[in-house]
Amino acid sequence: MKNAWSIKQWGVLLLCAVTLSACSAKSGTSSGEGTSTATGATAVQSSEAATNVQLASVDLTEKIEYDDDDAYTDWSAANPTVIKLSGASATVDGSGAEAKGGTITITAAGTYAVSGKLDEGQIVVNVPDKGVVRLVLNGAEIHNSSSSAIYVEEAGKTIISLPEGTENVVSDGTAYVYPDASTDEPNAAIFSKDDLTINGTGKLVVEGNYNNGITSKDDLKITGGALEIHAKDDGLMGRDLVAVQEGDITVEAGGHGIKTTNDAEDSLGVIAVAGGTFDIDSGEDALHSSGGIQIAGGNFAIAAGDDGIHADVAIAIAGGTIDIANSNEGIEAPTIAISDGKISVVASDDGVNVAGGSDETAAADGPPGGNESGADSGRKLTISGGYLAVDAQGDGLDANGSIEMTGGTVIVNGPTENGNGALDYDGTFVMTGGFLVAAGSSGMAQATSEQSTQSGVLMTYPQTQQAGTIVHLEDSDGNAIITFAPSKNYQSVFVSSPNLKKDASYALYSGGASTGNDANGLYDGGEYQGGTKVVEYTVSSVVTWLNESGVTEARSGMMGGGGGPGGGNRGQGGGGGDRMPPDGNGERPQRVQ
Repeated sequence: MKNAWSIKQWGVLLLCAVTLSACSAKSGTSSGEGTSTATGATAVQSSEAATNVQLASVDLTEKIEYDDDDAYTDWSAANPTVIKLSGASATVDGSGAEAKGGTITITAAGTYAVSGKLDEGQIVVNVPDKGVVRLVLNGAEIHNSSSSAIYVEEAGKTIISLPEGTENVVSDGTAYVYPDASTDEPNAAIFSKDDLTINGTGKLVVEGNYNNGITSKDDLKITGGALEIHAKDDGLMGRDLVAVQEGDITVEAGGHGIKTTNDAEDSLGVIAVAGGTFDIDSGEDALHSSGGIQIAGGNFAIAAGDDGIHADVAIAIAGGTIDIANSNEGIEAPTIAISDGKISVVASDDGVNVAGGSDETAAADGPPGGNESGADSGRKLTISGGYLAVDAQGDGLDANGSIEMTGGTVIVNGPTENGNGALDYDGTFVMTGGFLVAAGSSGMAQATSEQSTQSGVLMTYPQTQQAGTIVHLEDSDGNAIITFAPSKNYQSVFVSSPNLKKDASYALYSGGASTGNDANGLYDGGEYQGGTKVVEYTVSSVVTWLNESGVTEARSGMMGGGGGPGGGNRGQGGGGGDRMPPDGNGERPQRVQ
C-alpha cells in the first residue's frame, strides 16, 4: 500500500504546473480577472490561459511514490537487533548482523538499532535477497577515515530512522582507500547502491570530507528528520530521484547542494519537493537535476555559487517559498512553469533563464523581440500564478524561446548596463493576465508581444533615473495603477496590469513619495504625492511605447506622434501602477550580434 501522497497526486501537481489551462478550469482557484490592489500586488489568474508546455520525458506520475515504510513508525516493537558501538569495535545482540573489529556487516532484512560511538569503522549492508533494512540511529556516532561510514552494498531498500530527541553523526576522512585504480565507489559518508530513505524527527549530522555527503545510486527519499550536511562536493545526491516530503535540511557543499544525475533514462533524474525547510549554501547549483524539478511546497533559503535551481529538462514550481539570495543565474531550465509559490531571486547574471540542456546560458541565442526566427519553440517560460521578484544584473526574465503569462505577480529589478534587458525573449511574450513590472536599462528594453490580450506600457527616459525614484501611473480619475521604486538605476520601465484598459487615458509621474507598504519596490496601498507628471497618453493598442514626449512606435524604430503634456505637479493620490517605455532617443535599439 502506498502513502497517500503518492504517484497520482504528484502527477496532478505536475500537470497543474505545466498544463495550465486544464488545471485553471478544473481546480478551485479563481480563474477570472480576479481582484487587484491599487498596485496590482495581488496575483491575477486568467481563464483564457492555454499552453502546450510539457516536461518533455520527465513523467512524475510514473516515478514518485512513497511506501508505507518510508514514514517513521515506532521501532521498539519490531524485535530489533541491537548494535552497540564502542571505540574501534561493536557488539551485536540479535540476528542478521555480525561485528568484526570496527566493521559491522548486516546480511538479512530487518530492524537494527545502533547506538554509541565508533571511532574507526563502518556499517555495511549486504542483503542479497533485496529485503528492506531499517537502521535506527539511536544516538550513534560513526566515523571511517578511509571509506564510507555507512555503505549499502546491496539491499532492496535501506531506511535510516532518526528517533525523536536523538543526535547522530556520520563522517568520513579526506582520503579513501580503494582496492584498485579503477574503483571510485563508495564516495560519500553515507553511500547506497540501492534505494535509501531517511525518516524520523531526530538529528543527523553528515560530514562528507572526501566527496559527497549522502549518495544513493537509485532513489533518495526524505520524509522527516533534521539533516545537517557538510560536503566537499555534493550534499545530497540521488542518481534516479531525490524526493523530499518533509524535514529540516541544511546543506553546505563545495559542489551542488541537492543533485540527481541520471540523464540516460526517461522519467529519471528527478528532484521532487513536497515540503520541508531547506538552507543551502553551495559552490555550484543549489538544486541540480539531470531531468526535471518539481517544487510543490517547502521553504528554501539558497546561496549558490552558480545557479540557484537548475534542471536539464524542466522546472515546475507549484508552491512553497523560495529565497535565492545569491546566484549566477537564479532559475534555469529549457522549460520553466510557475503556477504558485513566493519566489525571490538575486542573480549576478540572468534571474530566470529559459535555456537548453546542461548549464547552458542564454548568451547569443539570437535577436530579441516578437518573432520566432531566433527562437527555439520548444523552450518556454510560463507563469500562471504565484509571486516572483527578480533582482538581476543580467536579463531579468530571459527566454531563448517564448514567454507566456496568464496570472501571478512578477517584479523585475533588471540590469543597469545596456547589453541586457529586464525582459529578453527571442520568440513571443504573450500576456493575458497577471501583473508585471520590469525596470532596467533601455538598450535592450522589450515589452510584451502584440499577440497579448492584456495592455502594457513601456516608458523610456532620456536620462538614467536614480535608484529609488518612484514611477507612478494612474488613470484619468486619479486611481493608481502602480507605484514602484526600482532598487537600481534605470532608464526604462514596463508595466502590464489588468487595470490598463483600451481607450482609457493615463498619466505617468516620476519621483515623489508613497505612504504605502513597500515590497521589492512595489507599493501597496497608501497615498502617493509630490511627484512630477512626465507624460499623459491614451491606450490605443495592446502595447503602448512612451517617452517624455508621448507615444512612440515600437517596431518602426522611430517615435510616433506626441502624447499628452509633460510637467505639472502631482497632488494627493492612491497606490500603484504598471508598464514600461521605449528608448529615450526615439529609436528601437538592436541587439549587437
